[in-house]
Amino acid sequence: MPFCMNCGKELQGEKFCPNCGMPAEGGKPYRPTRQARTAQGIRARDLIEKALQVLKQKPIRLWGVSLLCQLLIGLAAAFGMLPIISIPIALVLSAGMTAVFLAGYRGQEVNSDALFAGFKRFFKVAGGMGWMALWIFIWGLIPIVGPVFAVIKMYSYRFVPYIVIQDPDISATEALRLSMKKTEGFKGRMFLADLIVGLCCAGVMLVLGGLSLIPYAGVVFMVIAVLVSIFLGLVVPLLMGLISAAGYEEIFVKGGAGEETETPEA
Repeated sequence: MPFCMNCGKELQGEKFCPNCGMPAEGGKPYRPTRQARTAQGIRARDLIEKALQVLKQKPIRLWGVSLLCQLLIGLAAAFGMLPIISIPIALVLSAGMTAVFLAGYRGQEVNSDALFAGFKRFFKVAGGMGWMALWIFIWGLIPIVGPVFAVIKMYSYRFVPYIVIQDPDISATEALRLSMKKTEGFKGRMFLADLIVGLCCAGVMLVLGGLSLIPYAGVVFMVIAVLVSIFLGLVVPLLMGLISAAGYEEIFVKGGAGEETETPEA
């Protein structure tokens, strides 16, 4: 009888353990051993550093697939497709792009195949992504505090694209619940990682903008500011995608927790 290799729960053919959310490896006997994890756990800085390491290794390939994704989404809208068609296509491509970032983060080959992985189960992936977007929108409608709740839910549902693209059997509602469970206690760290990147970019542009006001020499800084803004426009979306993939891998897959837990001995 297969058991979860993380918590030991008996599995009935699930791709993800219903108890702890770990991918099922199946079939091996569960023998618990004590594994101490760091008291601090995964931090926002760790997510950024890991994402930067991957970005340095595969910037061109990641940018190429990302550009292809944006072009396809733009074409779907530009050629007069009805929103009922173009929106699901955009959602499935977005889910596929998360698979591309995850492949890059795991050191696997980065190519366009992962981008189109969701089209094999188009309606299920589009439904899961749409259900996630709908709930974020609904939370955002709450008067006054709606935007705050919408941001919180964005991070609660952050792992949904990874779940629906990998598990053909899980429902949209189950994917949302599983993501909420696995992000518990980590939403703030993921938000902080994104915030740090945003503040660094804003700070660089503010400094260059201020220097561009200097008489005569300001022209040079203005040119530099334009070049830097182009560079950031190309690189930052890739970095943010890899930070999200790092969060999934380190928190959802590896646990990311800061307490001692029982894990199986392979």
